[in-house]
Amino acid sequence: MVHLADLVNAMAQTLAKIPELVGVLAPVDPVRAYVDYNPTSNSVEKAIYQMQPGQLLVIWTETLLQREEMSKWSHRAEICIRALRDQSDLDLIDKILAGVPVPGTGEIWRLCPIMPGLLPTEVLAIARRTDTEGVDYTVVLTETAETGDWPNP
Repeated sequence: MVHLADLVNAMAQTLAKIPELVGVLAPVDPVRAYVDYNPTSNSVEKAIYQMQPGQLLVIWTETLLQREEMSKWSHRAEICIRALRDQSDLDLIDKILAGVPVPGTGEIWRLCPIMPGLLPTEVLAIARRTDTEGVDYTVVLTETAETGDWPNP
């Protein structure tokens, strides 16, 4: 199984390479990967609450073992979105879904593996959520399957 922190970091790094997306995000720290570290980063809700306008936060949520022809791990991650003031999360969704990383293959990011051992990422849903203070934000739910059930080197 791939290292989950590597997966979250790879997705965040891939999104940070999309010029059209980064151009409408905050100038400092626009795309962050949330990786749990005790005791400094141990609350996803707190991390979402602390998101600044113009920031994306990539969070791993669960891993499932798919038992098909070939067993493989499948990882779900959420891309949490807060647009800059006077902008819409809905515009950022379009830039995320159609984003082409530079440098890259010239294709939309979700049509290419974000790191070795993974298949391209699928978008499962786009939803509105509310943080602990009652402020809405948007989430893009993704699923990224591994190429097979192989041990992590």
